[in-house]
Amino acid sequence: MSSLVSGLLNAGILAYGARQGQTGEIAAYSVTTAALTWVAILIMGGSSLLYVSGTDEERLAVRSQRLLLAVPAMAVATVLLAGLYAGRGYGTAALITAGGVMILNSLAELRFSDLVREMRFIAASAALAATRLFALVLLIAGAPLTTALAAGAGAYLLATEVLVCRGPSRARPMWTGLSLGSARRAFRLNRQLFTFSIAEAFTGRAGTIALSLVASPLVVGCYGALISIYQALVAVVFSGLRVPMAVRTRRRHNLGPTGAVSREAEVISVTTAAVIAAGVVACAPWIATGLLGLPIPESAVWLQLLALALPFATVNRAFALNRIGDGAYPAANRVALSIALLVGAGLLVQAVTLDPVGAAAATSIAESLIGVALVALAASRWYRGRIAREAQTRAGESGTPSTTAQVARR
Repeated sequence: MSSLVSGLLNAGILAYGARQGQTGEIAAYSVTTAALTWVAILIMGGSSLLYVSGTDEERLAVRSQRLLLAVPAMAVATVLLAGLYAGRGYGTAALITAGGVMILNSLAELRFSDLVREMRFIAASAALAATRLFALVLLIAGAPLTTALAAGAGAYLLATEVLVCRGPSRARPMWTGLSLGSARRAFRLNRQLFTFSIAEAFTGRAGTIALSLVASPLVVGCYGALISIYQALVAVVFSGLRVPMAVRTRRRHNLGPTGAVSREAEVISVTTAAVIAAGVVACAPWIATGLLGLPIPESAVWLQLLALALPFATVNRAFALNRIGDGAYPAANRVALSIALLVGAGLLVQAVTLDPVGAAAATSIAESLIGVALVALAASRWYRGRIAREAQTRAGESGTPSTTAQVARR
C-alpha cells in the first residue's frame, strides 16, 4: 500500500504540474532523466541490482563507483545537455535542476536497496512516499516542478541515509570506505548485469529521446507527463516484485530460510497491474484532458497504449527479477534484451515519421509479445512437468519404470 501511495503521489505531482501549464518543466525533466539514465548505465552497468544481490565486497565496489565516477559524470552530462537543448526551447534552469534530481535519486537508490536487502520494505516505501508528499506540497505552494522534485529527492536521500545508518545494521555513512580501486573493480563485477541494465534503460527511455528529436517541447512535455505516469505505475508493481527477489537473494547467500519462495507477491503484482491497466484504459480521456489538462486531445490514445503494456511488463519483470535473485543472470538478460530489440525495431521502422502514438505502440507491442511468450513457456513447462509426474506415478504403481516415464524425465 505504501508503494501504491507513492505511485499515486508521483502521478499527482505530474497531474498538478500539467494542469498548471508546466509542460515545459515536464519536457525538460523527461529529456534530462532519459539522457542521464544512459550516462549512468554506461558507467554503472548493472550495479543497482548487484548492490541488492551481491556480497559485501561487491556492494562496496558499487558504492565507490557511483560516488566517485558516476555522479561526476552525470553532473558534466547535465551541463552539456543544458547547452544542447536550451536552443530547442527548453529552460536551462529546469534542465540543470532535473539533472540534480537524477543525481540525488541515484544516490538514494543505494540506501533504498539497503533497506530492501534488510527486508525493511515498509520503512523503504514510507520514506519514498513521505518525500513524494513533501514534493507535492512544495509544488502546490508554487514551486516549479523540477525544483519541487529536487527538494523531494534531497529529502529522500537524507531519510534513507538516516534509516540505514540508525537501523539494526548500523551501517556506516555512504561516503566512507570508498576507493578508486574498488570503483574500477565494479566494472568487472557488474558486467553480468550490464546487458540487463542497458536493455531496461533503452526500453524505458528510447521513445522519449527519439521523440524529442522530431517533436516540439509541447508534444514532448505532454508525452513525458503520460510516460512518467506509466513508469510510476510500473514502479508500484515493481516494488511488490522486489519482495521475492530479496527472499531469493537472501536464500542464495544463506542469509534466510532455504525453502521454496511463495508466488503470492507475483500473483498480487500481476493482478494489480491488470486492474490498474483496465482502469486507466477506461478513464484515459478524462485523465489526459480532464485531470492533467493536456492541450492535445489525442494524448488519451497515448495513455491507453501505454496502459495496455502494464500487465505484460509486470510479468516480464517478475521473471527477470526472480532469475536475478537466483543468480541466473543470462536468463534475465535474454528477456530484457528481447524487449529492447523489439522497441528499437518499432522506433526504427517509423524513423522520421515518429509521433507519440508510434512511440507508445512500440513499447506496448514489445512488452506484450515477450509477456505472452513467457506465459506460454511457463504453461508448457507446467504441462510437461504434469505429464512427467503422472508417468512416474503409473510406473511406480506397476513396479517397473516405463518408457514414458524415462522419456518424461529426460
